[in-house]
Amino acid sequence: MAKVKTTSRLRGRSANSLWIGVYNSILLLCLPLIALILLKKWLRKPGYKKHFLQRLGVYGCKRLPACIHLHGVSVGECAAIAKLIPELRKQHPHLPIVFTCTTVAGSNYIERHWGEQVTHTYLPLDFQLTVGAFLTHFNPVLTMSVEMEWWPNLIRQSRNQGSRVMLVNARMTDRSKNRYANMLGLFTFMVSKVHKILPQSELSYQAFRELGVPPEKLMLCGNIKYDWPELKHADPAQKPSHLTWIAGSTHDTEEIAVVAAHKQLLQQNPAAQLIIAPRHPERFDDVWRLLQASGLSCQRYSHAPTLTANTQVYLLDTMGKLFAFYRDAHVAFIGGSLVKLGGHNPAEAIVQGAAVVMGSSRRNCEDICAPLSQAGAFVEGNEPQQIAREVIGFWQNSATTAQQVQAGQAAIAKHNGALHKTTLQVLYQLKQAQRPVHSTRLHPMVIR
Repeated sequence: MAKVKTTSRLRGRSANSLWIGVYNSILLLCLPLIALILLKKWLRKPGYKKHFLQRLGVYGCKRLPACIHLHGVSVGECAAIAKLIPELRKQHPHLPIVFTCTTVAGSNYIERHWGEQVTHTYLPLDFQLTVGAFLTHFNPVLTMSVEMEWWPNLIRQSRNQGSRVMLVNARMTDRSKNRYANMLGLFTFMVSKVHKILPQSELSYQAFRELGVPPEKLMLCGNIKYDWPELKHADPAQKPSHLTWIAGSTHDTEEIAVVAAHKQLLQQNPAAQLIIAPRHPERFDDVWRLLQASGLSCQRYSHAPTLTANTQVYLLDTMGKLFAFYRDAHVAFIGGSLVKLGGHNPAEAIVQGAAVVMGSSRRNCEDICAPLSQAGAFVEGNEPQQIAREVIGFWQNSATTAQQVQAGQAAIAKHNGALHKTTLQVLYQLKQAQRPVHSTRLHPMVIR
């Protein structure tokens, strides 16, 4: 019997080595393409050049004997996982927090809001050597990624060096489930290296189960993106006397649609004002040129922070202010939904008292869009004429809209407690992290 178990264990290790070996071989084959993509970003995005070596595992800061590692892709994911920072600092003040991201926008968010409380760097490319350099430099005792950040080498090497590994606020869409089902061996290997997965919804929980994740590795905690324990929901009836609507987190071509919609609105309501907040700061100047060519009266936050009465379109060309601006808007159009990006978080606008219009691309937030739609606080708009019609409809029926937004706020409130549950699980994993600070390191090229 012992011989059978030993043989089975060896076969399992061989299969694991095979899958990670295939993954790393594909990475090496794609290296020329990756290099071209990096060069393109280097040339086109000024902010991408800053700290570029960090993506290659080269760091200028001092080495750490131990840390807690948080990782989010961009602004939305970083803002979600950052909610854990205050309690982590309170419970473990001796452990520094290393906060990584992938995008320039995410980096700007971390530096602006958490720069003095964390060590910030970019996550390295998921090659064995770069990940090994990162782990050797920072020595995390707990590694946490948010939503769908599955990086095989980061997960494998973190676990192998003794770090606890978690996926918090984990999301699994139908599209992702089908993709992982087609490479189930690699997915199963990654799951074997993760200590705990905290799905953000019942749909995600079931998707993980259907992919074979053991129930003991799962804990349904709810979506921390929709949980603001210290925030009082805004009263949707307390808004400016003139129609104000906002297009938040917009992407390329979406500004064209909302400006066209606003021109139609101005024919019915000449006092209406539109606020546009592009998702990525490197696009601020391009959007400003678009607005100047629109023939409308435009104003830019960086030049004049106070919105004047005669301004028709206001460019919010700063980061970290969008959430507050939602409070003064009657209606919010949520970006990433007219292009094939899956849409951004509509709950932020709802809790600030604004009704929501989105396009049909909503795979990233369908779990919250459905109850918001049932409440009447959310409608779909894909063309400028349709967007204008929905915005003016919310405005003209303000009493009904206020009731619908309040119903939407009640739907979001069902996620209350998600942050508390997630925090408890994270603190438990930290408690289990009994690895000595100066433990033996595996060479990054060793496959286990």
